[in-house]
Amino acid sequence: MEKLVYLVTTDHQFSAFITQQLLHFGYFVQEVRDYKSLENVVANHQSVAIVVDVSYDKAPSFSEHRKLDFSRFQDSKSPLIFISDIDDQEIRLKSIQVGGVAFFVKPVNIVSLIDKLDALYSESNPSQPYRVIIIEDQQQVANYYQMILKMSGMNPHVVTESRDVLRQVREFHPDLILLDTAMPEINGIDLARIIRQIDEYVGIPIVFLSNDVDFSKRIEALDLGGDDFLIKPIKASHLIAVVKSRLERLKTLRSYMVRDSLTNLLNHTAFRNVLSLEVNRSSRQNVPLALAMLDIDHFKKVNDTFGHAAGDSVLKSLARLLQQRLRASDIIGRYGGEEFVTLLLDCEADEALAIMDEIRATFSEIKFYPNEKDALNVTFSGGISTFPEYPNAKILSDAADQALYLAKGSGRNQIKIAKH
Repeated sequence: MEKLVYLVTTDHQFSAFITQQLLHFGYFVQEVRDYKSLENVVANHQSVAIVVDVSYDKAPSFSEHRKLDFSRFQDSKSPLIFISDIDDQEIRLKSIQVGGVAFFVKPVNIVSLIDKLDALYSESNPSQPYRVIIIEDQQQVANYYQMILKMSGMNPHVVTESRDVLRQVREFHPDLILLDTAMPEINGIDLARIIRQIDEYVGIPIVFLSNDVDFSKRIEALDLGGDDFLIKPIKASHLIAVVKSRLERLKTLRSYMVRDSLTNLLNHTAFRNVLSLEVNRSSRQNVPLALAMLDIDHFKKVNDTFGHAAGDSVLKSLARLLQQRLRASDIIGRYGGEEFVTLLLDCEADEALAIMDEIRATFSEIKFYPNEKDALNVTFSGGISTFPEYPNAKILSDAADQALYLAKGSGRNQIKIAKH
C-alpha cells in the first residue's frame, strides 16, 4: 500500500505543517478542503488513514464542535484519526462511534502521530510469515503438515533426507524446526544434537514428532533442548497451537534480548554482534561497508529544558527517520543514550555521506513542541568509517567514533568521514 494519508481540514497553515512533517517520515498527504469530495475519500480504502481536523477556531464551516456531522465518516474504508483544538469527552465519544482509532489534541505530538500511522501501516502490510522447516521422512505425512502450516499463514519447508538436514537448515533459515524422531540413517535425537552444536541455532525452537509413547524418550528429547514433544497422529488444531505459541514466545524473547525498549532498534550488544558478522561477510565477498555513528547535539539541554518525555520523542523520531530513509537491508542500532549507529551494506564512503547528510538535514527540520510557544528543533552529528579501509570491526568502530568526535568539535550538525 502507498503511504498515503488524507487530511480533512480547512486550516491551510495546519495542513502545511502536517504535510511537511509527515513527508519526513515517508508519508504523502493529500489535503481535502472541499467537503463535496469527501464521499470519494471515505470510500477509498487505499490510504493508511484519514486524519480529520475538527477544530473550529479556524474552520468556520464546522461552526461548533458539537454540531459537526460525524456521520459523514461512518462508512470510511480507511482508519480515522481525529484532531481537535479542545479535549472534550463528547467529541471523543462521537469520534469513537464512527470508528475513530485515535484522537489528538493540538498542538499535535508528531512522534505520537507517526507511531499511530506506522502501526496502521504495519497492520495493512503484515510482516514476513514465520519459516518452519519440517524434517520428516514420510512424504505424505510431511505434505500434510506443510499444508496445515501454510493454511495458517506460515512458510513451511519439507526435508525428507536426514543427511541433507544441516544444509537445508542453513539455506532456509527457519524460525522453528519440526523434527521426526524416527528419521532413517540419522535419527531425530542425533540430528537435534548436530543442530544444537551450532551457535546460531542454539536458541531455535525444536518440536519433536514421534510415534513412540515411551516417556523416557520424551525426557531425552527435552533434555536436548527440545521445546515440545508431540505424539502422532497429531490433530491439526493441536499442531498449529503448539507451533504458534513457540514462535510467539521466540519472537518475544528475541525482542527482549536484542531490541532497545524505547526505539525498537538493535541494542548495543546485538549491533556489535551483527557488525562483526557483516564485516566478515564483506571480507569474504570483497564488497564495501560503511559504518555511521550518530549523536544528537545538546541532548542534555533538550531533557533539561523540555523534560524527558520530549527527549524520548526526539529519540523515537530519529529512530523512525532512520528506518524510513535507509534500505531494508541496512542495519540500525541504538548504542545507548543519544547515540545511534547504522551499517550501510555494500556502500562506499561518498555514498554513505550523501545518505546520512540528507537524513541529518531532514531531521533538523522536524518540529517538536510540547506547547504552542516553545518550538523545538534538534540536530545530530555523525562520523563515518568504511571497510576495507578499516579492516575489522573494532578498528572500523574506533574510526567512526573519531570522525564523530571531529564533527562535534567542528560545530556539530554535520557528518565527517574518517581519514587515515
